[in-house]
Amino acid sequence: MSLLDEYSVNCVTLVKTRDDDPVGGYRMVWAPDTPFIAAWEFESAPEVMVAEQQGVIRTYNIYVDKTLQLDYHEVFRRTDNNQVYRVVNPGTDRKTPTFSAINKQLVVVEEWELPHDEEEENV
Repeated sequence: MSLLDEYSVNCVTLVKTRDDDPVGGYRMVWAPDTPFIAAWEFESAPEVMVAEQQGVIRTYNIYVDKTLQLDYHEVFRRTDNNQVYRVVNPGTDRKTPTFSAINKQLVVVEEWELPHDEEEENV
């Protein structure tokens, strides 16, 4: 077991779908799609904590498998605490070398909330 495994949690991408309602309209629903595992890098520097108190959106570095394709502004949820995140840097240029035993890429994400007029479908 590696240190990355120690900080890994289960996540699932969320896909926006259109769901017809009984009165002829529709609503947008975020449905779970692809499960994956991500290792989280937590920054607790005083500068980060001060910025959060001033309203700056918190960003995180996560490490995922190199084969996982997370696109810019793709949305996903951690399954342990149901917090939703959005990708701000997909990490296409931040991958471990091919000769490395660690098969990871670094992705930058931000805390995010689903729009209020759209609901999350828990499956």
